[in-house]
Amino acid sequence: MGKNPKKEENNVVAITRCCADGCTKRDTRANFCNEHFTWYKEGLITGEGHKAKDFDKKLQQYKARVA
Repeated sequence: MGKNPKKEENNVVAITRCCADGCTKRDTRANFCNEHFTWYKEGLITGEGHKAKDFDKKLQQYKARVA
């Protein structure tokens, strides 16, 4: 029978934020902003956005590799 032409569907677009702890930027990839996505890929933060247990050690290694 088809759709009722008078009934409109509400299309809501939710703006999502980076799931890293304390980050307020918009997410761009896999629920992370660009910076935190790189951190996630390097093992600095978990998929939920929490710091890894050995975060400080991994951060120093990451900075040395990038520099």
